[in-house]
Amino acid sequence: MARKKENIQVKKLVTDIFADVPKIEMLGNREMIIDGCKAVVEYEENIIKLSLGEYVLSLSGDNLLINSFDNNVAIISGQICEIFFVS
Repeated sequence: MARKKENIQVKKLVTDIFADVPKIEMLGNREMIIDGCKAVVEYEENIIKLSLGEYVLSLSGDNLLINSFDNNVAIISGQICEIFFVS
């Protein structure tokens, strides 16, 4: 019984530590899901910049498209060639 309680406490600690950290998931180089996106800073066919609070996520590639932006989650598609963070 003590082991199960310990696991629950560890999961809660990990969840609390990463609660305000943006989460980024990539599906190959064709789609990216960004949870924790605050705003669109720049949006063009070959570059998208998204505010993640403390820094800006910059994507470059071909035929980039914001498919969805709702509840601080952005879904980007296209051929993603470069990703970098600007503070």
